[in-house]
Amino acid sequence: MWLCALLIAGCSLDKDTQDDRPATFEFITEAILKPSCGNAECHSAMKAVKQDVFDSVAGARTTFTVTHTDLVVTCEQLMPAQTSPCNDSVAASYLYTVISSQDIEGDRMPYDQALSNKDIELIGTWISEGARGLVP
Repeated sequence: MWLCALLIAGCSLDKDTQDDRPATFEFITEAILKPSCGNAECHSAMKAVKQDVFDSVAGARTTFTVTHTDLVVTCEQLMPAQTSPCNDSVAASYLYTVISSQDIEGDRMPYDQALSNKDIELIGTWISEGARGLVP
């Protein structure tokens, strides 16, 4: 009995709530956008709703940097001299808006099932830290 109590006491609850996943473009694309948004019916290379493609790193990079540059707004775009993370870029990001609440047309993505709060927070962190990895 005391062994169980000792084991439980040694476990940290912070480890369960802490997100150790990397806030990088490649990780977010492969682990979040591709399975949630890049499906055959929506933002795959075959369907490309609104020309957005999230089923590959290359497709997502083109979507964010060529097709719809307003999807991710980075600190550098808002304040070129900014050196520390800024939260304004998150509020200005269409991607963050449409996955966390809804856009001006009332749409929230993905349609079928909202992303988890952890995934939304990771994307927000990625944007506020300058969208690491977006531009190779």
